[in-house]
Amino acid sequence: MLIYKNTFDNIKTKDLQFSVEDQYYANANEAIVVDGITRDPIGLDDFKVYSASEFLKFYPRPSGAELAAKKIVETFKNSSGSLQQRLIKCNQMVKELNIKSISRCDFLQNDYFGAVASCIQIQNNILNYGFICDCGIIVYDYMGKIKFQTEDEKELYSDYYINKAMKELGISWNLPEARVMVRRDFRNNIDNIQDGRCVSYGALTGEESANRFIRTGSIKLDESDIVIVYSDGFSNFLHTTAFIEQILNFEKEKFEQYVNTTSISDYDKYGKEKTLVIFKNNILN
Repeated sequence: MLIYKNTFDNIKTKDLQFSVEDQYYANANEAIVVDGITRDPIGLDDFKVYSASEFLKFYPRPSGAELAAKKIVETFKNSSGSLQQRLIKCNQMVKELNIKSISRCDFLQNDYFGAVASCIQIQNNILNYGFICDCGIIVYDYMGKIKFQTEDEKELYSDYYINKAMKELGISWNLPEARVMVRRDFRNNIDNIQDGRCVSYGALTGEESANRFIRTGSIKLDESDIVIVYSDGFSNFLHTTAFIEQILNFEKEKFEQYVNTTSISDYDKYGKEKTLVIFKNNILN
């Protein structure tokens, strides 16, 4: 049963005319949450030189991240087949969007439009799931114990090697050469093998290699299990006692007040744009 679905705005941009780069779709037994990949502002190279207000002023409108996220949601909603097949179709549609929009990818202002995503389908008490990168799925039992959670593959593999590479090169994310390096060498690069494993992360950018980073699986659900599909903005909430109590005793107004209050308390940890869809399993006989 679908309980709740919502995108919470970035608290620093909610009162501004700014793109909503998280998108979602949900019905009674399936859902997708999509997080568009942040774009570079137009004409700004070294982010450290500019203020947050300047970053927002020169941020592209419409955002390619928002366009990609909307295209993925639309495609998922109107497609059939397995979750993997549907996500591959979503990636193909992003490719078509990029063919129309990006003449030559430079991994900066003309980087590919793209997004990451997680999705589910519940059938006969079986949760089928699919995801790419740091959007995810988590399952709690009726007591609030975590039964299952997808892994954040960017955090698991890529972040360490990205930070290591930037340190060795003496560069940081604010510099264009760092952003090019990360997007070119670590995103959807199946040949980036270090310490015997691929340390790239995946994203639906339309590149064929992105399909290799789509993960799928299934688990059995019990009665009253709670399933949440989320974007990475909710990652720091999911293991906290306060969040779990809110989920177990869900009331829409109290939950939204809790999320908004927590978001204000620590922007870097909780305050960015975030989306979740909540289901509660009812046993089908």
